Amino acid sequence: MGYAKNALDGAQVYYEDDGGAGDPVVIHGGFGEPVELVRTSPLARALPADEFRAIYVDHRGHGRSDKPHDPAAYMMLLRVGDAVAVLDDLGVERAHFLGISWGGRLGFGIGEHAPKRVRSLVIGGQQPYAWPDSPLVRAVTEGLAAAREQGRIDAFLEALERFWDITVPAPRRERLLTNDPVALEAAWQAALAEGPVSDDLEVWRMPCLIFLGAGDVDFLEQARRAADEIPDAEFLSLAGRDHYGAHTSGDALVLEAVLRTLRRAH
Repeated sequence: MGYAKNALDGAQVYYEDDGGAGDPVVIHGGFGEPVELVRTSPLARALPADEFRAIYVDHRGHGRSDKPHDPAAYMMLLRVGDAVAVLDDLGVERAHFLGISWGGRLGFGIGEHAPKRVRSLVIGGQQPYAWPDSPLVRAVTEGLAAAREQGRIDAFLEALERFWDITVPAPRRERLLTNDPVALEAAWQAALAEGPVSDDLEVWRMPCLIFLGAGDVDFLEQARRAADEIPDAEFLSLAGRDHYGAHTSGDALVLEAVLRTLRRAH
C-alpha cells in the first residue's frame, strides 16, 4: 500500500499493490466505493493471482485519497493523472485497466488521455459521451444534494436503495457511510459538466471490453455505440441485469470475457 502524487496538482492518491510477476491490472471501483469494497467484487476475485498483479486505487474523493471539495479538482485530466501517478510510482509502463461504473468512466478517460500506458480496457456500466438526463442520473444528483444538506451520506445511499429496490448489506453499508458527501457531490457535478470524454473513438487502438446489464437503460445504447466506434472493442449485454446487478452478480459470461480480454492483450 502507498500513496502516489499527481504531478498535475499534487493530489495524493491511495493504492494497494498485491505484487507478483503477472501483468498489472489497475482496478477502479464504483462511485463511493473505496479499495476495501472493490477487493470484494466478483471481478477482482476472478483474477488469478499467479497470472495478474492486482493494483487497487481509491478515486480522488474516495477512501484514503485526497477529498477536495471543489468540482474543478475532479476534471477528467486530473483523474487520469491520478492513474498515471500510480503507474509512475510503481515503475509500471503499461497496465490493463478494469473500471466498474464510475471507474469505467475513468477507463474511457484513460483510453483517451493516456493511451500509451494502456494494455487493455475493461469497462463496466459506463459510456464515454455526455452524461444523459436519465432516471439514475437524476436519482444520484438528488441524493447527493440531500446528503450535502444533511452533512452525511445516508440520503444518497437511501436514494440508490429506493431506485434499485435493494437493501445494501450491513458491512457494505457501513463502509459506504464513511464517504464525504461534499467531496462526492463535487466529483459528480464535475462529471455532469464535462461533456464527452473523446472526440473520436475510432482512432483508439487498444483492446476494450464494454459490458452492461441489459436493463441498464441509462447507459446501454450509448455504451453499445461506443463499442461500435472503437475498432477493437467487444460489447457484452447481460440479460436480466440492471446497472447495479451487472457489477455485483459475478456472471460467468462477464468473468470469462474479462479474462479473455486481459489474456489476449498480454
